[in-house]
Amino acid sequence: MKKIKSITLVAGMLFLLVSCAPSDEQINQSVQTVLTSNASLSPVSASVKDGVVTLTGEVESDTQKTLAETSVAGVKGVKSVVNSVTVKPPGPSPEELKKMADDALLQKVNANFATYKVTGVTAAVADSVVTLTGQLKRSGLQNAMKAATESGAKKVENKLTIK
Repeated sequence: MKKIKSITLVAGMLFLLVSCAPSDEQINQSVQTVLTSNASLSPVSASVKDGVVTLTGEVESDTQKTLAETSVAGVKGVKSVVNSVTVKPPGPSPEELKKMADDALLQKVNANFATYKVTGVTAAVADSVVTLTGQLKRSGLQNAMKAATESGAKKVENKLTIK
C-alpha cells in the first residue's frame, strides 16, 4: 500500500512539474521577444520543438551568432539551443574594391589598344586615372588617346614620347 502511495505521489509531482513548464508556443513567444529586442539579431529566425530552440538565418559576425544563442538560452523553458545561424563571408575591403576597379579599367584600356592597333604604349591605372607612357609616332597618338578615354577613365595623363 505504501508503494502505491509513493508511486501516486511521484506521479503527481511529475505531473505538476510538467504542467508548470511553459509550452513550446510560450517559449517561442519569449524567444521572439528576445530576438526582436536586439536589432542586430533581426535576421535570425527561431523555431521551438519540445523546448529545443533552433536558430536559423545569416548574420554579419560570429559575435552576433553567439549573441543569438546566448540570448535565447536564458529563456524560461529552453532545454537547449541548436544554432544553425550562418555568418556572411566578409566582402572585399575598400582598398581591394579600388584595386579591382583599376585592374578592370586597365584591361579595358589594353583591349582598346588592340582594337585601335596601338603599339609601343603602356598604360598604368591608379584611382581610375590612366597614365600613358612609351613611344609612338604622331599618327598613332589619336588612337592611343581614344583607347584610353573610351575605357571609362576618370582622367588620362599623357606622358608619351612622340618619335
